[in-house]
Amino acid sequence: MQIDINKISRLIKIVSESDIAELELKEGEEQIKITRTSNTVSVPVPVAQPAAYVAPAAVPAPVAAPAAAEADDSADTISGHVMKSPMVGTFYRRPSPDASNFVEEGASVKEGATVCIIEAMKTMNQIAADKTGVIKKILVADGETVEFDQPLFIIE
Repeated sequence: MQIDINKISRLIKIVSESDIAELELKEGEEQIKITRTSNTVSVPVPVAQPAAYVAPAAVPAPVAAPAAAEADDSADTISGHVMKSPMVGTFYRRPSPDASNFVEEGASVKEGATVCIIEAMKTMNQIAADKTGVIKKILVADGETVEFDQPLFIIE
């Protein structure tokens, strides 16, 4: 089997000068396939994939009327340091579905200890306590979406 370079050159020229994107030729046992690539840049399109961690369904909080909410705020004010979310994402109280929570209300925490995970862009970000103290109140349900600067915990 002898490859004819001149023949291949002519086929390449035919493909490059025409609107043909691909040419395949078979002669006996010889097979030649010429594919023309375009000058356009191919941009990969991201495909959404389900997250590896699936949190239990969050129980929605009851929605109160605005006037009632203002009255409740003054009665239920808890003193202490408010630890806020450093990013937008999904709040998780535990590292995996079968693990125990990082912290519970009433638990003592040291500054720098992991208190939750916030998943952002398919990355699990461990969030550390920004103050040493006692978790007085957990303000977000497991699996709930949180916004930047949203209060997560009250540490006293």
